[in-house]
Amino acid sequence: MLDTIERHFKDLPPAVDFCSLRFVAEQNEQIEVRQDLLQPIDTHDDVGVMITVVDGGGLGYAATSDLTLSGLRAALDHATHWAHQTAGQAVVDHGQITRPAPVGDYTAPVAQPWSQVSLSDRIDRAKGQCARLKTDDRIVDWSVSLWWIGSEQLYLTSDGGRTHQRFEYLIPGLSVTANEGGETVSRRYGGFDFGRQGCLEILDQVAFDEQAPRLSEEVVQLLAAPNCPTGTMDLLNITSDPTITDEFATYWWDDDGVAADRQFIIRDGILERGLGGITSQSRADHP
Repeated sequence: MLDTIERHFKDLPPAVDFCSLRFVAEQNEQIEVRQDLLQPIDTHDDVGVMITVVDGGGLGYAATSDLTLSGLRAALDHATHWAHQTAGQAVVDHGQITRPAPVGDYTAPVAQPWSQVSLSDRIDRAKGQCARLKTDDRIVDWSVSLWWIGSEQLYLTSDGGRTHQRFEYLIPGLSVTANEGGETVSRRYGGFDFGRQGCLEILDQVAFDEQAPRLSEEVVQLLAAPNCPTGTMDLLNITSDPTITDEFATYWWDDDGVAADRQFIIRDGILERGLGGITSQSRADHP
C-alpha cells in the first residue's frame, strides 16, 4: 500500500509552493471487564491521508480515505483551493515558514507483541485482575481495561522529504470506586499515566498484576481521608521531550516533519511556547 501511495504522490506534481502527504493507518482493540463482566470488545481500524498545500502565503488541508489516484487528486485540488482562499487572509504568511524535508525511519521497540497472546488469554488476564478489586461492600464499581493501538505513518513532501514511522502502544488501567453515606471516592492505576510505546511487556514493567489489592485498600482508606491542603505552590516547570525512549509521545518527526527535540513549555511559571507544530507556533508568535 505504501509503495502505491508514494507512486500516486509522484504522479500528482502540484503547481504550488509546497505540498505534503501524511498517511496514517491505525488499529485499536480495547478490552474492558467491569464488575467482573466482559464488556463488548471495541475494535476498529482507521486509514486515511491528509494533504497540506502552501501557495501564495495561504494554507489549505484536505483529508480522504480514498487512496486511489483520483481520490488523492481530489484531496489535492481541495487543499489547493483552500490555500488560495486563505492567501493574504491568514494570521501569518505561511509561505515564510520554513518547512523541513526530513528523510528516515523509526520503529517503536516491542518485546512482546499484542498478537503473540490469544484474545482469550488477554481477556482472562483482565478478568483475573478485575476479580481481585471487589474486597469490601463499600466498593460499588470496579473495572480493568487493556487498550492496544498500532499505528503506521508515512510522510512525503514535494521537495523530497520521506519519513516512515511505526508505533505500538498499550494503555493498561484499573479503576475502583467506593461509597459511604454522602462520600464517593475513586482510585485509578494506569490509564494514560502508564500508556507508552511497547506492548504486553509493559504489564510487567508497571507491576500490573500486583495492583488490585493495594488499589482496593487505598480507596476504602480514602473515604475517611482529609481534603488536600491549600496554599501557595512552587513555580511550575513543564517540558516536552519526544526523544525519551518508549513514552506515549515518543517520535522522531512530528506531523510537519520537524525533528523531535526537548523544549520547555513553561519555565519558572512563564509560558515559553505552546504545544503544536510549526504552524501553531507561528500563529502563537512563539519560537
